[in-house]
Amino acid sequence: MAPTERSILFHYPQSIYSHRVLWYLWLRGVEYDECIQPPVMPRPDLASIDVKYRRIPIMAIGKDIYIDSRLIISKLESLYPDSTLAATTAEQAGCRKLLETYSDSSLFNNAVKLMPYWSSNSLVQNKTFLDDRQKLMGGRRMTAENMQAGRPEGLQNMRQAFELMENTFLADGRQWILGTEGPTVADIDAVWPFEWLAVDRGMKGALPEEQFGEKSYPKTHTWIRRFMSEIQIARGKAAKPTALDGKTMNTRILDTTSPTEPLIFDHNDPLGFQAGDTVEICPSDYGQAHKDRGILVGLTVSEVVICNSKGLHLHFPRWNFRITNVAPTSTSPSPSSAKKIPKMRLIYHPFSPFTRKVFMLAHEFGLAQHITLEKVVVAPIPIKGWSDNNEDVAKFNPMGKIPCLVTEDVPTGISDSRVICEYLSELAGVNAKEDQRYWQLRALHACADGIMDAAVLITYEVRIRKERGLYFKEWVEGQKTKILRGLDRFEAAAREGVLPEPGNGPASVDEVAVAVATAMTEHIVFLGLEWRKGRPKLEQWLKQWERRASFVSTPPTKDWVVEGTAGSVPKL
Repeated sequence: MAPTERSILFHYPQSIYSHRVLWYLWLRGVEYDECIQPPVMPRPDLASIDVKYRRIPIMAIGKDIYIDSRLIISKLESLYPDSTLAATTAEQAGCRKLLETYSDSSLFNNAVKLMPYWSSNSLVQNKTFLDDRQKLMGGRRMTAENMQAGRPEGLQNMRQAFELMENTFLADGRQWILGTEGPTVADIDAVWPFEWLAVDRGMKGALPEEQFGEKSYPKTHTWIRRFMSEIQIARGKAAKPTALDGKTMNTRILDTTSPTEPLIFDHNDPLGFQAGDTVEICPSDYGQAHKDRGILVGLTVSEVVICNSKGLHLHFPRWNFRITNVAPTSTSPSPSSAKKIPKMRLIYHPFSPFTRKVFMLAHEFGLAQHITLEKVVVAPIPIKGWSDNNEDVAKFNPMGKIPCLVTEDVPTGISDSRVICEYLSELAGVNAKEDQRYWQLRALHACADGIMDAAVLITYEVRIRKERGLYFKEWVEGQKTKILRGLDRFEAAAREGVLPEPGNGPASVDEVAVAVATAMTEHIVFLGLEWRKGRPKLEQWLKQWERRASFVSTPPTKDWVVEGTAGSVPKL
């Protein structure tokens, strides 16, 4: 589904990789805005949103940042389906992916060797460019001597590429790579290195006419011209993008209220990463000095996603990118060495804010790995699908409520989230200083629990009683008033400095409770509360929590996973 706001493309005109994305946008008729970047470092615009990735293009869609032209086009394909640019069969899709990989690595590397180093208009004559690219390439410099030495090999390899296009893909006289009536993404993926060498003014003279001219490869040259003619027509019809300065771009991205893209996490990945790991990501070929660090929040066979310090989701392809686990910046309290950590079983449901509070605290204290999760569904009255595990839970908590923690030393079960949190704090050896601020934070904790209680009661009213004709609207509005008053108290606490900003160490249970209660008012959509409106300090405070490992590892919309366990979650 198309996004509700226009994407922002970070690029510069000379970037041939950016041309791939621009061609797609023009051919597809997708409107976008742009933030033009310098061709050399530094790039303060990207630094302001904590993106360290060195290469171009980059695309922002809300708070999702897509890195690498291949991933950008793949994302655009999913956002704008049913396009004539898309492959329609598995065979076509496979052909397209092979061309994408071939052009991105082998062809481009050889095309670079053919840059006309002798031309006064060539970038290779620009010292600033050469200094910058020397750093990018890990110390290798593009000198005239090196370019001259590598040119014969580049010519030979590119000649093979021309032969491939002329005598296989275009051999039967077709106009487009996949035999379609118009260009497709396969043509975009295949043509850009050829266009760069044969058409781009800055590359004039890169290809010797006697070896690469139209007499030798008529079908290939005709295909290149045909494609560029389509591009010129599409560009003429396209809406002109708005050029954003760095400040406007920064405000638009960081202040957007659009939700981030739903994520998938593959817990069977061969590299053994877990959600919530602190990792660094960089290209594996060149540009390795520029590493992006963040909390790992998404992982599939082809994509990796981290949450950076600004709360943005940075999406990277897996191919030609390296992920490295790094030591987290925060240190959890070490449970007393004299005390054995008992085996613990948390009876939970991810939608319950009280269970989230407990498990987030376990993450903060470094105890989560000692806990086994068992998912249940419970409700105050017997309703199929809502109360299937009432009797199971009642064995450990007569009230039949969650969360409930069953431990080796308390096998009958510990119930009530505040009592469980007290148990975990004692186990972790955390003792808070009982000063004035201590009692202020404890009061905020009680307020957070009140907000959670009110939200749970509204949930039962809306999801159970309403369909039975028992809906009490005035009562629901009264509960919402309680929630709003509680949020106002949080705003005042953030403004007055009572709520501390998350630091490198573990947070207190009171801070965790406030974070859970505040976030909950947004993900329970039927509450209809715009909690961010008029509460800027609280919003700023929660943004810092949204990138914290304990927060990322406990989403309310899907099952949780303990590090080192299988992806499936056992149920009672």
